[in-house]
Amino acid sequence: MVRNLAPVAVYTYTRINHLKRTIEALKNNLLAKYTVLYVVSDGPRTPADEKLVEAIRNYVDDLSGFREVVRLYRSANLGTPASIFAAEQQIISDHGKIICMEDDNVTSTNFLSFLNQGLQHFEGDDRIFSVCGYMPPVAGEVRCRGDYWLYPWNISWGYATWKDRYDRIYPLVNEFVRLKRNGVLRRLNAAGGLYITDSLRRDYRKQRRFPDAILCTRMFELGMCSVVPTVSKVLNIGSDGSGVSSLKKTTKYDVELDSSNRSVFDFHCESEDSAWLRRRCIRFFNGSIATRIARRLGVYGELLAAGDRLRALFKS
Repeated sequence: MVRNLAPVAVYTYTRINHLKRTIEALKNNLLAKYTVLYVVSDGPRTPADEKLVEAIRNYVDDLSGFREVVRLYRSANLGTPASIFAAEQQIISDHGKIICMEDDNVTSTNFLSFLNQGLQHFEGDDRIFSVCGYMPPVAGEVRCRGDYWLYPWNISWGYATWKDRYDRIYPLVNEFVRLKRNGVLRRLNAAGGLYITDSLRRDYRKQRRFPDAILCTRMFELGMCSVVPTVSKVLNIGSDGSGVSSLKKTTKYDVELDSSNRSVFDFHCESEDSAWLRRRCIRFFNGSIATRIARRLGVYGELLAAGDRLRALFKS
């Protein structure tokens, strides 16, 4: 396996401290020295961002600890989705597979081991779109059986996929009207994907970009699913108000990383707790009763935006 590892793409913009934590954790992975790392740095959007982007690139220029570091520096600002998609298409075309990470995804030492073994095991299984590294904090104190379970949708904080699966999903086009007319959104809601249909609606209204919602809707249409670890291999440190999506700080997504240092995983048998985990994960992402009502009424985005405006006002 060491000879044919998936390359890792880390997408970044201006958050140097987040990126450093992400890269240092990745360097501590058991397979880091055998892995090609791509760092995708978008160009500055404003003059105020120029020095921040420069600091990012100065740090990346000195990176070592991987088989190779490939630097994809944008000369102009493409915007997050365009910068990411262009890099994905280039990398997955060259390598046939990819591990996608954001600059706030701190990983366990066996993150690369889990994803690469999952890629190898499920390569011939067309129903699997991705192998994910993040496991939401839904199990509580329960020690789940097995190494993985199947979830109907992708969890984007550190995941791997293959070119043939990627090509079935992309390009990402929001077809909200068609999906609503054909009853796909109704079936998606019935399956527990309220948070996905709500995000798809907000993307369609151009309230915010939600490429993940488009991706997950396509997965649902095609009957695909994702492999998720029973113990999280990723901790997202970006829910601190520093990201481009929200100024709100939250600890909702915090998890304890896998500290076992295991390097071999069993993908032959899905966890016996899969159905239970799916139900809990769906409740987790759909949110509280009040949130679910707001999603169904189509006003959740407006409420979040109002909250962000208030936080920005008090912050200033």
